[in-house]
Amino acid sequence: MAGKHRKEKVERAPTKHQISKWKKQEKLSRLITIATIAVVIVIAGIIAFGIYSEQVMPYQKTVIKVNDKSFSMDYYIKTMEFMSSGVTTDMIKYYPDVAATAIEQAELIKEKAPAFGITASDDEISKELDQMKITPTEVTRDIAATRIMAKKYMDQQCYPNVPQTAEQVEVEAMALEAKGMALDRQQKLNSGLGENFTQSATMLSMDPVTQGKGGYLGWIAKGYESYGLGNLQNTILKDVIFTLDPKKVSDPIYDPNLKKSFGYWVVEVLEKDDAKGVHARAILFSLKDDADAVRARLLNGESWDVLAKQYSQDDSSKDNGGDLGWIQPGSTTNKGSIERIVTTLEPNKISEVLRDQSITTLGGYWLVEVMNKQADRPLDPSLRDSIASDCLGNWVQGLLKEAKIDNLLDQTQKDFAVAKVTKDRGQ
Repeated sequence: MAGKHRKEKVERAPTKHQISKWKKQEKLSRLITIATIAVVIVIAGIIAFGIYSEQVMPYQKTVIKVNDKSFSMDYYIKTMEFMSSGVTTDMIKYYPDVAATAIEQAELIKEKAPAFGITASDDEISKELDQMKITPTEVTRDIAATRIMAKKYMDQQCYPNVPQTAEQVEVEAMALEAKGMALDRQQKLNSGLGENFTQSATMLSMDPVTQGKGGYLGWIAKGYESYGLGNLQNTILKDVIFTLDPKKVSDPIYDPNLKKSFGYWVVEVLEKDDAKGVHARAILFSLKDDADAVRARLLNGESWDVLAKQYSQDDSSKDNGGDLGWIQPGSTTNKGSIERIVTTLEPNKISEVLRDQSITTLGGYWLVEVMNKQADRPLDPSLRDSIASDCLGNWVQGLLKEAKIDNLLDQTQKDFAVAKVTKDRGQ
């Protein structure tokens, strides 16, 4: 029996139409793939740009330029972190300008100190950082270098010009309001009948510095009076302490710059109106004696205009004859308690002399005693340090005036830096 023959499958060659169709499908597939990759790349780029623009670019932006040197936001923030270290987080908001100034000054010291042969080596910087117990970074290395060069400048340029000794006087002083009171106290202190300068100053001095110190101002060096007098450096004391004989309380010395937290008004209410308030004129005095004398002259018919211009310490009204204008009850003025005062007075009557303890005036009398005087007394080390420190400060201030500085920080950037420092503190 003859076997059955299997029918062979014949493979037909693709037609031109099929080949064309396949090629179109392959091309479309490639285009879809390319488009998909392109979309992914674009999305990734957008995300990366967002990250860069929000997390990288702000920190790279230049915020301060000192001559040819630029400083980025990142450098500024790290400087603020260092400058505010040790303070509470609520105080960081006060450091934006401190950090900017520190950057400017540090850069100028680094630029200009080499002209004096002053540099900071890597070994010196490393040693300084070790002593400061600070991790080395670009910012901390710059700060360490600045400290080293500043100290060298003081040692080489400042201390050699500070004398070792100077003429000095040991001084005590008190401030009194009235000349009569000062004369009476001077007589009692010079009589040696038990009156004590320290007790008198503590009890009577209207100046808070001398009252708090019992009158004792210590040793003051000639030529450096401002350091010894401190807050009193703008008073007449600096001009008189080296002219007085030791061991004797001075005559009363009038000081037009002696500041005190009270004054005296002489007031006249010109008219009152329910809607407008009170129209008044007044003269503000520093001394009660002056107030009493001028009040008597006003009662005798002398001109408010003339006397106000001559005596009043209220700058806003003195040139207008003391005219205060209309004052409404409850209004806020810069004239102490004048609003309360005028509402209690009758119109067209010159008031008594009225003391006002909510206003500042100038003028009073000093009593001064030079306890000791030495022609060649050694300067206190702390005083020499202060003088040398000011020498350095004056040099840096001169550099700042000559430098080209561009502070590009706006308030938004400052707030951004404060927020970053605060966040890094864990707040």
